[in-house]
Amino acid sequence: MSTPLDDVRTLAGIIGPRGTGTPAEAAAADYVAMRLADLGLVPEKHTFRSVPSQNAFPIAISLIAVLAALIYPLGRVITRGLASAFSLIAGWLLWQTIRNAAFNPLVALLPKVSSQNVEARLKPKGEPHRKVVLLAHLDTNCCRLVWQSLAVKKIEPMTWLTLAVPVCMGALYLVGAMLGGPAWSWWLSLPLAAYELGAFITLIRDDRTPYSPGAHDNASSVAVALAVAARISTAPLQNTEVWFVFDGAEETDHAGTLNLLRRHGPDLREAAFIGLEGLGSGEIVYLTRQGICAPYHPTTDLLAVAERVSKSRPELEFRPAQMLAEDDVRTLRGRGYRAIGIAGRDPQTGSLPHWHRPDDTPDTVSEETLWQATDILCAMLMEID
Repeated sequence: MSTPLDDVRTLAGIIGPRGTGTPAEAAAADYVAMRLADLGLVPEKHTFRSVPSQNAFPIAISLIAVLAALIYPLGRVITRGLASAFSLIAGWLLWQTIRNAAFNPLVALLPKVSSQNVEARLKPKGEPHRKVVLLAHLDTNCCRLVWQSLAVKKIEPMTWLTLAVPVCMGALYLVGAMLGGPAWSWWLSLPLAAYELGAFITLIRDDRTPYSPGAHDNASSVAVALAVAARISTAPLQNTEVWFVFDGAEETDHAGTLNLLRRHGPDLREAAFIGLEGLGSGEIVYLTRQGICAPYHPTTDLLAVAERVSKSRPELEFRPAQMLAEDDVRTLRGRGYRAIGIAGRDPQTGSLPHWHRPDDTPDTVSEETLWQATDILCAMLMEID
């Protein structure tokens, strides 16, 4: 019988880094499907298309802003108007990307790769009165230059700055267009355009870093979800059906969660979603606030469930926390679904342990923490039931 640590070692050690749309991500999906079948569940695999990198959106946005700076000085009314429009649209698109909004026109224009979800359902003993969905993603991110645990304090101020740059460019070009295109409006924009060009080069370089092994993010959460499945498959809940969803493309555009909602959105409208992130070491916390620049919060009823478990089971050391890390919970909450994030938190950085780093390897994962997270999730499921 595999233990959670065995699963982590297979996913992050033997299979290794699992970039979105890569053969390793597909191998992880096959492994999880095999493990679910071994537990007596019936796994389903669903493929979809997603963007290959989280940087795909800001790279395109920086190019739009640089294009605006190039066409503004061409001396025509239409090019000055277009430059202003391009810059302001770049700012709007970046805000949409930050918010992970449902409507982002760039999605249709960006290159795509094939990814997949693995899903299984566990029926209750009695009549199913409610559903819970455990979400744990299969893919890993690159070893990012900024979006990683040691630089987490820089992320939000840098994001605000990057958002302000195209907006300020657009305002300069709009004023310049209204005044007939004075030269100063373009010269003043050049430092902003240089920032966008620098951002473009940095993002390209960032995308060339290797993928993280992802032992914490998110092999540990996959392993914990499998341990929960093993435990409740032998003792099903009374009236709660549990869905286990191991999604792809979480690290890019949350296309796996969107694919699930496209297929089962109405059936899951009243379901309780529990997103799992980085459960391999540190503190196991329920997240009361998440996100960069546009924070999001869990549903109040699921927050109450977590609070009751925390108070009734003090030995589990389950506590509240806030975190900047973005995950599938944003997509779910943005579409009105009931959701909460459960995560491992490094007390030193306030982020997921070894987040987006090359040292996120199986030897850094705590077996004790994996079982602690399993106990917490089982307690939450019983509380919901």
